[in-house]
Amino acid sequence: MKTKKKIGFLVVVLLLFVVNSCRHIAIIDSSVEIVSRGIDIALNDSALIYGSVIAAGTENMPEPGASIWIEGADIKTTSDVWGHYSLQILPGTYNIKCLGLYSDERFTAVLDNISLLPNEKIEIRFYLGCIVE
Repeated sequence: MKTKKKIGFLVVVLLLFVVNSCRHIAIIDSSVEIVSRGIDIALNDSALIYGSVIAAGTENMPEPGASIWIEGADIKTTSDVWGHYSLQILPGTYNIKCLGLYSDERFTAVLDNISLLPNEKIEIRFYLGCIVE
């Protein structure tokens, strides 16, 4: 009887090993895309950053509650339930960052050294990375 239990135990361990070794884990990195740039005199010499936050590797799955902020400034916002956001700021050169509500910091999407002119509006799409099993 002990032999049957040992064999059963070994079969279970072997099955767990096989199932675990078949898992495929992929890391999808975050990225940023500038969709459009334009001038809008209605901005009264400020600049407008707007766009959407999407889960990377999906077909336009929005990321609600993602944080979008200007590095080194107290300027931030969050994406709405459709993944949309907007920030009106002074013209200048900025690093813009985005991180999902439940995301690991290593998946922060970053747009470095973007220069914004007076009355400029720029549409930016953030693709937030993740770990896929």
